Amino acid sequence: MKIATLNIDWARKKKSSGTAEFLNQFDFDFLILTEAVNLDLQNFPYQYLCSPIPENTVYENLNYSEYLKGEKAFRTVLYSKIPYSKKYVVADDKTNLALEFETELGKIVFYCTIIGTWFNRKPFVDIELQNTIHDCRKIYAENKNIFIVGDFNTSFRKGEEQFSINLKTTEALKNLFEKLNIIPVTSEIKENIDHIVIPKVFSDDTECRIFVDKNVVSDHKGVFISVEKF
Repeated sequence: MKIATLNIDWARKKKSSGTAEFLNQFDFDFLILTEAVNLDLQNFPYQYLCSPIPENTVYENLNYSEYLKGEKAFRTVLYSKIPYSKKYVVADDKTNLALEFETELGKIVFYCTIIGTWFNRKPFVDIELQNTIHDCRKIYAENKNIFIVGDFNTSFRKGEEQFSINLKTTEALKNLFEKLNIIPVTSEIKENIDHIVIPKVFSDDTECRIFVDKNVVSDHKGVFISVEKF
């Protein structure tokens, strides 16, 4: 099973159609996009969007309608080849999305997130971090097969602290991962801030790679993992 994530920077560095055409080259089972607009991706029968950012108004410091020239802004979108079986309530449905799927790996939950929509600007970063921690602990109590995916604005590599929001956020995420028995399998990708965090039971059978480097589609790397049955 292949799972991928990419921050497409609201698809504004290229026309949206060009971004969709690029992404349609890849054969993933699940694709989580952040800082997204509504793209028509032909390889996926199912598309699940978080609640859109309010239009034609200033929302958390920005009028997104003006910024994106009329496009609706979705912070997280999940594309899938299969339908979801359950949706979880999240603290902020304009930033996060939590869906459960019945897969070859069993029932798994994708928690799609952005932490640091304004990078380290307060109070947004602290609220987004706490929302993720709260949501994931609550979901874990129901289903321990939780995959946290999205833009963390954090590198977990030693010596790459400049690619992270701050030490407090990094340590809070590491503590969450430890408590939920999950591991950021993308953590050793150089200068990478977008991650796929999976249950440790799958980690030995997982391979992770970059499918697009920075400054091709956006200013983020696109990463994916291949997970085998265990």
